[in-house]
Amino acid sequence: MSETNNSRSTTEYVLVTGANRNIGAHLAHRFLDDGYGVVAHYRSTSDAISALAQRGAILIQGEFHDTQSCLAIARRIDDIAGALRAIVHNASAFGPTRDEPEAAGSQFQAFFDVHMRAPYLLNTRLAPQMQASAEAPGDIIHITDIYADNPGPEYDIYCATKAGLQNLALSFAKRLAPRIKVNVVQPGPVSFEDWHSDASRDEVLKSTLLERMGTPEAIYKAIRAVMDNDFQTGAVIAVDGGRRLGR
Repeated sequence: MSETNNSRSTTEYVLVTGANRNIGAHLAHRFLDDGYGVVAHYRSTSDAISALAQRGAILIQGEFHDTQSCLAIARRIDDIAGALRAIVHNASAFGPTRDEPEAAGSQFQAFFDVHMRAPYLLNTRLAPQMQASAEAPGDIIHITDIYADNPGPEYDIYCATKAGLQNLALSFAKRLAPRIKVNVVQPGPVSFEDWHSDASRDEVLKSTLLERMGTPEAIYKAIRAVMDNDFQTGAVIAVDGGRRLGR
C-alpha cells in the first residue's frame, strides 16, 4: 500500500507504531474516533491498515532494521504530519528465545532494533518538533510488558529488550521534561499468539487475578489517562488484570 500524502494542517496528530494489527490497530482507530489525526506506522499491509487508510490516517510503511531506516521514517513523519501531539511506541517483536546460539543472536538483534533503537531514534528525531510546552506538555508512551520487571527465562531476549524500552522511557522523561511527558504502559494478557497451547492459555488466565483476558481498549484507556494528566511523567503503569501478582 502506498504512503498517504496529506498536507500539513493544524490537526493534532498521534503517531502509533506497529499499527497494522492487534493493539496498535485498535489504538489508531480509537484515536481517530476521538478526533485526533493518526500517523500509522506499519511494516506489512493488513485489513486494519486498509481500514485506517479509508478513515484518512496518514500511513508510513517501513522497517526498523538499521539506524538509517529509522531516521528516514522519522523524516517522512515530520515532513507529512508536522507537529505531533503524542508518540505511542507500540511496535513489538515477540517469541520464545531460540535454542541455537546463532539463531538467538539474530533474534536478539531483531528485538533490539524494534524495542530499543527505533524508539530511541524516533524520540530523538521527533521530540524537538512535537507540539508541546511546559504549560501544555506533549506525550510519549512506551508500551512495554509486565515481564520487563519479572522476566520469564524462556523469553529472556524479549523481556530484556522490553526492559530496555522501559529504561529508555525513564531516561527520556528526565531529558524531555518539562515540555514532554514520557510514561510507560505495561500490558498483561491481552491476546495470545496462534502457537500458544490451550494449556498455556488456561494457565495464564488462572493466574490472573481478574481471571480473564484484557482488551486493547483497556490499553487505550490507560494511554488516554496519561495524556489527560498533565502532572504525570516517568510512571510505569501495569494494565494486566493483576497478572503480575498472580505469577
